[in-house]
Amino acid sequence: MELSKQEDLTSNNKFDKIQKLLHWCMAFLIILMLFALIGFANEMTIEEHKEMLIGHSSIGSIISVLLLFRIIKRISKKPKTSQIGQSKWQLIAAKVVHFGLYLSMILVPVTGYLTARLHELPVMAFGSFKLNASAQIYSESSFEFMRNTHEFSIVLLISLLTIHISAAICHKVILKDDVLKAMLPNFKKVN
Repeated sequence: MELSKQEDLTSNNKFDKIQKLLHWCMAFLIILMLFALIGFANEMTIEEHKEMLIGHSSIGSIISVLLLFRIIKRISKKPKTSQIGQSKWQLIAAKVVHFGLYLSMILVPVTGYLTARLHELPVMAFGSFKLNASAQIYSESSFEFMRNTHEFSIVLLISLLTIHISAAICHKVILKDDVLKAMLPNFKKVN
């Protein structure tokens, strides 16, 4: 039996359950971390700031571990992707955005960690693991530079995520293909 063009697109865009789980867990945690932008923008006491740093660094640590697994998984098992119906510029744009997403997902935690290392307040992941160095090496200018680099990396990530989500919606609503379906969990009926 011959597959139709649409079925072929779906069958050739296979991500395994682990890849899908990593994708959606990281998506949830990254969106959760974006709420930290709102929290850190508010006026707060030093104690509230310390509490925010613990939560922020804890979730950031989880994202970093998941990202490491995701990169290993991506390198070890590249999904077969179909190029049916996609123009050359779309394929190039998709590759550039995906590369940029991985790069920014690396930059954000690395610059976040380096910012924590230069922070004058104690930064402790899960309230147990101290991420910053002693106050003796604290330098306001180094801290500001690294914090600005961290914030730039976040803006880059948000921009690329916006493009990524817009492209997924475009595939579903306008192009009406199954590209989005390739990353959605498989819900099979149990009889």
